[in-house]
Amino acid sequence: PHAAMHRYYNALWRAGVNVDMIKSTDDFSRYKVVLAPDLYVLPDTVAKALADFVRQGGVLLADCRTGVKDETNLCHARTLPGLLSKALGITIEEYEALAKDMEYPVSGTRSIPGRFTALHFADWTTVDTAEVLAGFESWHMKTFAAATSNRFGKGAGYYVGTVIKEDAFYDALMADVLKTARIKPVLRPPAGVEVTVREGRGKRLLFLINHLEEARSVAVPAGRKELITGRATGPSLTLDAYGVAVIRMSGEI
Repeated sequence: PHAAMHRYYNALWRAGVNVDMIKSTDDFSRYKVVLAPDLYVLPDTVAKALADFVRQGGVLLADCRTGVKDETNLCHARTLPGLLSKALGITIEEYEALAKDMEYPVSGTRSIPGRFTALHFADWTTVDTAEVLAGFESWHMKTFAAATSNRFGKGAGYYVGTVIKEDAFYDALMADVLKTARIKPVLRPPAGVEVTVREGRGKRLLFLINHLEEARSVAVPAGRKELITGRATGPSLTLDAYGVAVIRMSGEI
């Protein structure tokens, strides 16, 4: 589960987008996007809540082997992904595990261009109403999608039916998810720089943290106050090794 979360969390970290960790029983309506990887055990109540979230305008991303078992660890007597089939626009009649020395080549389309490598699992995903974002190249897998997106109600459902080796895949996928959800990061940080926005009580602060042992230049909103130095920002700001900056975006401190 942790590896599955890290694939998506790290891509959003690189994009400069903050992430909350929530329970499957929490209120999804507070969010524009819900990432729900590794839902091998999926109670019907959670599946219905996720489908409603998409129907009402949310963007959901699920991945391989979603909805195999119920909360009692018994396999659902239905074709995968079960109650999420309409929201995701797909059906999965079979899936396979890939041995350590097995890899399937994958080709991206549209907003996920390039060639990638599938590892560990491969769902035999058939598109119903969904659009193919990436497909398997192996002769026996060409009829199945590796990644899809689907418009459902007012929202959209994404599905990734494998584990992709390359970070570039997840970066492109998250960019597409964010675009669909109309989420625009405050800025896209260079490698090694963490971006966090904190707001409340009429204040909004932008934190920049350099996790590297070398300086990094970051494009930032100009004309704002950097609270550690007290100076106004220009179009870029240099963070020293392990440097930190706090920029006031709105409100008084």
